[in-house]
Amino acid sequence: MKVSIYSAYHKLSPRVSSKSIQPIHVGAALAKAPLAGMLSDNTGDNISDKNGSFCELTALYWAWKNDRDSDFIGLMHYRRLLDVAGEIDSGPAEAYVGAVDIDSWTARAEAWMETELDNWDIVLPRLHEMGVSVENNYLAGHHKEDFDKMREVIAADHPAYLDAFNTAAKSTDMRLGNIALMRREVFDRYCAWLFDILLKVDAADIDRSNYSPYQSRYIGFLAERLMTAFILHEQQTNPSTRIRETAIANLSKAVVTPYLTQQDKPADDVMNLAIAADRNYLPHASAMMSSLLAHADPKRPIALYFLHSGIEADDIEIFDGWLKSQRGNIQLHAIDTGNYFDDSYRSSSRAPSNATYNRFLLFNLLPGLDRLLYLDVDIILKTDVAKLYDTDIGEAKIGAVPDWIMTRTLTGPIPTIDPDVPDLSAYHRDRLEMSDEQIARYFNAGVLLFNFKAMGDLNAVGRHLLHEAQNGRYLFRDQDILNKAFKDDLYVLDGRWNVFNSVDAAYSKVPTTNHAKAMEARRDPWIIHYADRAYKPWHGVAVPQSGLYWQALINTPYYGEVMASLQAASRRKLFDKTRIVEAGKAVGQKYPVLNRPLLITYNTIRKIR
Repeated sequence: MKVSIYSAYHKLSPRVSSKSIQPIHVGAALAKAPLAGMLSDNTGDNISDKNGSFCELTALYWAWKNDRDSDFIGLMHYRRLLDVAGEIDSGPAEAYVGAVDIDSWTARAEAWMETELDNWDIVLPRLHEMGVSVENNYLAGHHKEDFDKMREVIAADHPAYLDAFNTAAKSTDMRLGNIALMRREVFDRYCAWLFDILLKVDAADIDRSNYSPYQSRYIGFLAERLMTAFILHEQQTNPSTRIRETAIANLSKAVVTPYLTQQDKPADDVMNLAIAADRNYLPHASAMMSSLLAHADPKRPIALYFLHSGIEADDIEIFDGWLKSQRGNIQLHAIDTGNYFDDSYRSSSRAPSNATYNRFLLFNLLPGLDRLLYLDVDIILKTDVAKLYDTDIGEAKIGAVPDWIMTRTLTGPIPTIDPDVPDLSAYHRDRLEMSDEQIARYFNAGVLLFNFKAMGDLNAVGRHLLHEAQNGRYLFRDQDILNKAFKDDLYVLDGRWNVFNSVDAAYSKVPTTNHAKAMEARRDPWIIHYADRAYKPWHGVAVPQSGLYWQALINTPYYGEVMASLQAASRRKLFDKTRIVEAGKAVGQKYPVLNRPLLITYNTIRKIR
């Protein structure tokens, strides 16, 4: 038994592919370039040039006309999968899933199809219930003329289906997405009926010149109503038809691994960069990218993998639009990590959000890459990042700059305020299992050059790091885990590639040799890193090298947002001081003897900015 489910793609996205699932590029006739390594809907007998209105149906048409060997044929989308195995056994017709490993998912789907599919004739999403009828739902967002023409064609050319169509139109239940898997004879009957109707509607003398881009997809929307009617007709006229109802697994909010395989690997001259941020740090990410693009070779293409959480689609669109306005050869891959690490350990003394763990997903997301540069978003670049990206690190698995301040643990006990880590020196040796030599090159995780090619099984590396993040208790979280994992596989980068903007006194306990290296790098930094929470320029206080941040930020869409936030914080501080003063006045009036100490306190408050 041969099964072919065609997964429709119109852009580069995680590739869902297996023995029975075949990615197909829809609208290939209209695309600037083909999607490599997959079928195209513009070969053989096709309607690829109609993709603007027919949407994923150009793949369905291609399968109907060109696949004559399969016993079962189906269609799904690159981010809306047909849950053939029935793993989502309850709930709405379309379920938003949190994480999907493609190899694992397809293996389970293949196993089910191998053993169970032949017991069914149709597998499709269960009915989706709406608040209004199917017809009124369509008319609310589309044009009545097309719906009426569809009914007219059915009445004239397929009258046996008219009752089922009218019943479906009045119902509040609909099959979503034009997604289904059908036995060959059912599939052929369905497609012959479907495309006869749709092509006649498409050819009708209806003025569609003022349709919006969304409304121009009217054929795809009509087809969902037609599938609903077709299945109802099957149930009424062929009661022996075995129909399995399941769910659609929507991946739009999921962490899908792998995101990029070798088949989708960028060209060799592309710089592969990764960043991670939540919404609070989006303005700082834009400042970092502003500085990066200001110094980067404009001819060098960039693929930017942005691992984000808590950032809405509108914000991503603004960020992407701004990037493209800066240069045409940068491609943003916005990967929503959702709440993947919400339950991971967070030290009681460390404030950053768990978004800092996002970089651990890179190993499983991007096995198609040989090299990747990860940059924290609280940095500013002063030179071309390509010099860093192209650094030859030999067979080392990771390149990084030592965190010179952390190497102070070589000089003796370093107490911390964290109850779980009373002595940082003992923690480095006992918990991170590092020797003095390894501690001397303990690296900062804000600038990391990953040599994926040298790491072997990236999935295994990624699984280990994720396990540590989800089950371990590390003070400096991802940084400690990375140091423990790569302590024997490190290439020490030039110190100028990661220079903290902390004051010199922060280095006072650093061993002499490392202190000299740190001071040398500080004299001519290539990257400024606002790593210490006491030295963030956006907190509105004077910190070293803050001017570079503001110069970069002002060229982004977020300058006003950061300034407004600072002004709001200033007003809150003023309000708090005013409340304290008013309370002091009330106390002084009631207890005059306290007026002198209250006045001293007042003068102290006045000096607070």
